[in-house]
Amino acid sequence: GRYNKVTYDCYLENNVIASDGETEILSGNLNLVSSKDSASIYNNVVVNSKNGQLKADKVDYNFESKYYKVSMFKDERVKIKLIEWLT
Repeated sequence: GRYNKVTYDCYLENNVIASDGETEILSGNLNLVSSKDSASIYNNVVVNSKNGQLKADKVDYNFESKYYKVSMFKDERVKIKLIEWLT
């Protein structure tokens, strides 16, 4: 990948694995653009969390608004499996 020391932007490719300890993201590419408070995750995206699993071609995330945009490159459906835990 590439890292910009001035803007802290990261451009990762080829079998990317990202985790915060609770959620794991697997993808072909991950662009973490700190200068725009956003992340683009694309090419065979799989997100695993305690709430379920998501499979898509692309996920865009805005850190400021906390808004996700999940999409497929073709007109296929996004596959999401959510599990609700009752406590």
